[in-house]
Amino acid sequence: MFDAKRQVEKPTSVRSTASAFVNAGLKKSAETTSGNGAMKYSTTGNPFVDQFGSIGLYKEPRSFADISADCELLWATNKLLCVVFIFYLRIITRVVTLLNGISTKAVQKGAELKHEAIFRMLWLHIKAPQTFWKNIGLFVSVGSWKDIFTMLQYDLMYGGWDGKALDWKRFGDLILTGLENKNTSELVKKYLPTIKARSKCTTIESQSDTEIGKWICTLLFGAKMERTGSVNYAYKQYRQLKSSGTAHTWQQLISQQKFDRIDFNKIHGRALTLLVRGKFLVNHGLQDKYNAWIEKPETKVKYTGFVHELFQVCEKYRTLVDMPKQEQQTINKQFETLVEKAGTKGVTKLLVARDISGSMDSEAYGIDMSSNDVAKAIALFFSKFLTGPFANSYVTFNNVTTMRQWMGDTPIEQWYNEQLANSAGSTSFQSIINLFCKIKRDGIPEVDFPTGILCISDGEFDKTDCGETNVRAALRTLTEAGFSREYIDNFVIVLWNIPNTFYGANRGVKFETFNPVPNVFYFGGYSASVISFLSEKVKNADELFMAAMDQEILNMIEL
Repeated sequence: MFDAKRQVEKPTSVRSTASAFVNAGLKKSAETTSGNGAMKYSTTGNPFVDQFGSIGLYKEPRSFADISADCELLWATNKLLCVVFIFYLRIITRVVTLLNGISTKAVQKGAELKHEAIFRMLWLHIKAPQTFWKNIGLFVSVGSWKDIFTMLQYDLMYGGWDGKALDWKRFGDLILTGLENKNTSELVKKYLPTIKARSKCTTIESQSDTEIGKWICTLLFGAKMERTGSVNYAYKQYRQLKSSGTAHTWQQLISQQKFDRIDFNKIHGRALTLLVRGKFLVNHGLQDKYNAWIEKPETKVKYTGFVHELFQVCEKYRTLVDMPKQEQQTINKQFETLVEKAGTKGVTKLLVARDISGSMDSEAYGIDMSSNDVAKAIALFFSKFLTGPFANSYVTFNNVTTMRQWMGDTPIEQWYNEQLANSAGSTSFQSIINLFCKIKRDGIPEVDFPTGILCISDGEFDKTDCGETNVRAALRTLTEAGFSREYIDNFVIVLWNIPNTFYGANRGVKFETFNPVPNVFYFGGYSASVISFLSEKVKNADELFMAAMDQEILNMIEL
């Protein structure tokens, strides 16, 4: 199945074909400013690139109305790409296994945003139900069977039983098919909603889940319920079915207090993190067993979370010495897993530049960490792909830019050894370029320079002296400093946006360019592995978006 990609009609561009006069007018109307007065654009002129670069805003759950408006805009532009982008937003970075048991040849990479993607799928169910049902199996594969039950839960939470908007008959058929499929049955059992007593349903979520569970009972045991005249029979059978699943064996062993039989290799990353960071290992005498396992060089720790989540625990421990060894080792192993899954060679000669201005201390959208700490985690992650003179090096910038190096042998050591003072100052993107120029004047040859910048910031740059965008000013400054035309023409600027609420709760992402500009790219969100879509073949932001959409699993999507 994966020997050859299916050929689909995918345009190389989804931009307007309007006249030069109209495009010039659109560009003028898109002009805006950053929170610090720098010239920006409210759009790149391509709604797909806009939303791709705005993914950092989508971690915080948005309303169905806001999500629907974004979907309608993309649908009106290109229907197939609209659907593909929904799937990209949900993809959990991993090798994807289809419902028939066949797996992709390579790791598939996406934004890993559950709420945003599920709400967009609900929109698709309403907008184009045939397209929804053609592709729902793929959506489960890139995400989780739990997504199906979440969709039903949302339907009940927002509409009630009598106001359901989804096709429950087809959802029921999908769930029953999943239970009958040997490749998926254990996962379906794992995520079957729990039926609770009315007195225990204290939230709208638990009430909805209980209703869904009772509904599934009628699908599974309806005839027997009628013969016995007892719903209790069905509920008992349902509980037995759910508990018979093997996808959560380690949880069953815990409930049965058979702690010595736990296989740490079978515990997924987030669950393992919770066990290690709590008192579970100590309380049940499993520390020695766990340490022996985690210390083995060949041990690979499963992890599908974001890189910044690994370092959230550092707020709990003032110094590295305070952190238990098993937590340190687990973080290091999980970090290695993320690096291996990324498998990127596209940023080997870029210099990582991290914004440490005052606004970066504000909380990033949808998470309990500051933009500053998220940027630090992503910068550390990217540093693992740099080679040559830039290996282990990066810069920080606010009023000025300072060259730094990661110190330590492991990721957790490097995190703790970078103890910068509280973020302060403005956001002078030009100070990064000024550093390049100073080093140039010192006589360092161009061959030793980075091929570009990977800038991790909230995007609220200071205004330039000439009132132009920071990207245009940067290229002009490099020219005036004597860099060759070849160097400047190939100079890469990657802008990774980590937005926060410092400049207002409802601000959108702003851009440095309108229409494709060579070697200027936009990323967003918290899934750092997607940087691998950047390569020598990708020349601008439009092409970067199309490269991200060109993956094995996404090429299977049909309208």
